Amino acid sequence: MKQTSLTLRSALGLALFSVFPLAAPDGVFLQRSLQSTNQPSSQQSTPSQEQNAASAEALAEASRLTLTVVKLYNDGKYDEALPLAKRALELRERALGPDHEMVQGALLNLVEIYTVKKKYGEAQKLVERLLKTYEKTVGPEDAGVAIFLDKLAFLTYVQGDFSKSEAAYKRALAIREKAFGQNHTEFATSLYMLAEFYRFTGKFEKAQPLYERATILRGKLLGRENPDYLKTKDRYFCVALETGQEQKIKDIEKILGDTLGTKARGVTEDAILNGRALSLPKPSYSDEARRYRAQGRVVIKVTIDELGNVIDASDMCDGNPLLVKPSLQSARAARFTPTKLSGQPVKVTGVITYNFVVR
Repeated sequence: MKQTSLTLRSALGLALFSVFPLAAPDGVFLQRSLQSTNQPSSQQSTPSQEQNAASAEALAEASRLTLTVVKLYNDGKYDEALPLAKRALELRERALGPDHEMVQGALLNLVEIYTVKKKYGEAQKLVERLLKTYEKTVGPEDAGVAIFLDKLAFLTYVQGDFSKSEAAYKRALAIREKAFGQNHTEFATSLYMLAEFYRFTGKFEKAQPLYERATILRGKLLGRENPDYLKTKDRYFCVALETGQEQKIKDIEKILGDTLGTKARGVTEDAILNGRALSLPKPSYSDEARRYRAQGRVVIKVTIDELGNVIDASDMCDGNPLLVKPSLQSARAARFTPTKLSGQPVKVTGVITYNFVVR
């Protein structure tokens, strides 16, 4: 039922492994918006504007509620936070009108609570409202619009509206390109998120060139040790595996070496593969996996110490959760002969791929 293969690369070389999730990360807005809504700005505290428009007591209550919402959210008590967030929004909207910045903050808080509760339709409605207000206030091509588009793209993706999700990601990319140019981390971020969308919707041929551009750009701008750069390289590697284009890994290494002015220090893939497996246990196949007839490839990124022991293992390509857990257990139990460079044992990183096939 299971087949196992191994690929190793030296930590000294240009390994293409790392870590990310599809689309914009949950919680992008919450921390920023909750913090910004705890205290009124100088505009909000102008007596001629606020005290004539609404009760100061109501606004004070909204601030107290927001503080409580923050605490409950951070404690994972989302059901308790939801009615309080709604009440804070109601109080501020009644006092300040629908487009005030404190109202927008309250809306953002509510969006994140709905999102973590998986009430994506409710969250989407609020994001669309926020997007419309922001566009009206600062213009449709302002860089800030892209942030709301990222969130809209995520919410429509998880609801299966891939057409709307793709349009939002592509528009965010166009906005960032115009605002920042093609040699900027913000542009690289949009490239990466659109690539993620295409990969998770099975459009690997569209994902591959976007991952490549994002990898090269992040490597140049952020450096080869940056987590975002490493994450992008991993995704590029995953697409190469999923499309049977392992040669692309060698191609991107050459491009990166030329672009970043680095060399692989004479380390070749053949030299690295002398660290062969002494023991490579096969993962188990649980009753639950069997019930759902779970199958597919799981790619586990491993770090192997100088003695050949696996000291770290992680799911690299977002495999089926029913198959990832036993794969991680097997990878951690694997043992290898030490990999040597110039006669000296070295630590290496690499991948073990497990192919689960239901017969």
